[in-house]
Amino acid sequence: MKGQRVLQSKFTSGFVCPTCYAELAAGPVTLTCKSCSAIYPIRQGIPFFAEPPVRQGFDASFHEEAYAGTSTRARLYNSLKRLITSEYSPHDTLNSFLASVPEHAIVIEFGSGARRIRSDVLNIDLFPAPNVDLVADIEHTPLPSNSVDYVILDSVIEHVPNPAAVVDEVMRVLRPGGKLLCINPFLFPYHGYPAHYCNFTKDGIEQLLRRFGSVEVQTHQGPTSAIVNILSEYVGVIVGRENRTRYMLAKGAVLTLTFPLKFIDKLLVDRPESHRIASMLSTIAIK
Repeated sequence: MKGQRVLQSKFTSGFVCPTCYAELAAGPVTLTCKSCSAIYPIRQGIPFFAEPPVRQGFDASFHEEAYAGTSTRARLYNSLKRLITSEYSPHDTLNSFLASVPEHAIVIEFGSGARRIRSDVLNIDLFPAPNVDLVADIEHTPLPSNSVDYVILDSVIEHVPNPAAVVDEVMRVLRPGGKLLCINPFLFPYHGYPAHYCNFTKDGIEQLLRRFGSVEVQTHQGPTSAIVNILSEYVGVIVGRENRTRYMLAKGAVLTLTFPLKFIDKLLVDRPESHRIASMLSTIAIK
């Protein structure tokens, strides 16, 4: 039970019930709330504090196929994506944020997906996957209040139906002085995996995080990335429609011709006005 061991090695109180925040009693295959008697299963060593919903729709099935690499076109897509992409972040915001984390600090990534950005970062996601330590709804996590030093929300806030509830949960689990890194799209195409509810402007993300004592928003991916990404998506939609192979080939063809333009953003991201047409924004907020 890797996730459980990691948490309990850092939290003296261990897990809490995500419904009532009472202590949990650990059994061989379940965790049981001592107050409300809610039962949470442990499957293949991973505690499940929520049941993953069924993914539906073109975007979800396409990304499911690409994620698993279950077809030749999926493997081709994954290979090309590593080489040809519209996304470019002149400042390595995530690794700069992690570099500031002192040893033994508690760092949680909400909505991590299958990646692990660093060995000491604990991963929470609604869907079980490699490197996910806890399966939970990030609106209701099993973390004790005021117990976490750093929280990462990297391209996650647009995929939750209630962003304000997620921010409330981040505020709950962060210690006073704790920090949040939030990376979110602004001018970025729909990507429904499992769903895509909203994008945020600079004003919008500042409003969402208004309860924090300090909020600093910067351009993460700039105007040229936004143009290249939207253009390639436009052609992919027009040509591909709901045919995954045509969509992939059409979008890939446009990206092949235009993706080098994204490097222009190295000259643009630090301009104060770049947020007006940014592809993505990054925010550091301090509780």
